[in-house]
Amino acid sequence: MEYKYSLEKNSKKHICPKCGEKRFVRYLNLSNDNYFDEEFGRCDRETSCGHHTKPSSCDSYISYVPFVPKPIANPTFHSIEIVENSNKRHEINSFIQFLFKYFPEEQILESIAKYHIGTSKHWNGATVFWQIDQLNNIHAGKVFLFDKCTGKRIKKPYPHINWVHKIIKQEDFILQQCLFGLHLVKELLQRPIAIVESEKTAIIMSLFMPENIWLATGSKQNLKYDLLRPLINHEIIIFPDKGEFENWNKKSDELQKLNFKIKCSQFVEKSKHEIGTDLADIYIYERNQKPSTTQTDIIYNETEKTIQRLAVLNPEIITLINLFDLIDDKGNGIRLGI
Repeated sequence: MEYKYSLEKNSKKHICPKCGEKRFVRYLNLSNDNYFDEEFGRCDRETSCGHHTKPSSCDSYISYVPFVPKPIANPTFHSIEIVENSNKRHEINSFIQFLFKYFPEEQILESIAKYHIGTSKHWNGATVFWQIDQLNNIHAGKVFLFDKCTGKRIKKPYPHINWVHKIIKQEDFILQQCLFGLHLVKELLQRPIAIVESEKTAIIMSLFMPENIWLATGSKQNLKYDLLRPLINHEIIIFPDKGEFENWNKKSDELQKLNFKIKCSQFVEKSKHEIGTDLADIYIYERNQKPSTTQTDIIYNETEKTIQRLAVLNPEIITLINLFDLIDDKGNGIRLGI
């Protein structure tokens, strides 16, 4: 029997209208090689979706294998006790010690409490970044080792990264990640949400720019629908590492089609820094370039500091200030300093 319609057989996939993953295979009209509208096709995601819409007028002619999605096992969550037990020995935590080079103790202690930054004895001075969702479920703990002088991850003689459930040998642990810092997002809290790749960068930027809620994907591949779904009603701006703008911008375009209010910043991409640089690297670099305080240093007021931070999110602010000679609430000119 010759079929008039068939599922596309090459490797090309499209965005699924249900789950948002790029796993949707569309139907092909074999008589003229034209696709149907995007709504007709099948999601081949093997976990939970199984979305399948076919041209109703030609059911008896469609070639397809019925798809039965595999049941998803419920994720395993850590207990709050293991998080609390890790919130100790800050004096030996290399990442926390690095923060003391740039920020006051009060701000650092607030950040430790806010993000539940933990310390692990798996490696001497190791840091635990806990993934906690908006319902306070503890999805995972990622363990890193940083250099306390540079703040960089230690990758030699091997990458020092692990998971808490592997360290404690919880073999039946079912990992289902969430965004790092997701527990800070509350429905009534309307501060802008900024997303970066690394947990370290999110914490550092929360100290530089506390007016935003800073989250992290944990990897460049984790900027995807499943992890961002809890943020669909929020304003989001993402800051890819240098060299990743094209990929993240493409993903943000796909998420916009799924009703996300998301924008991709080119701030890092357009910087003079090398490939792989992230937003925190730039801020740390600029802080290191700043000369020690002298009588000739410019002391910016709070309005000017706020505008300088906002200009990172929206550079057009600088153009407007210069174009219209805007002043602050006391009638003074605004010194941009950037």
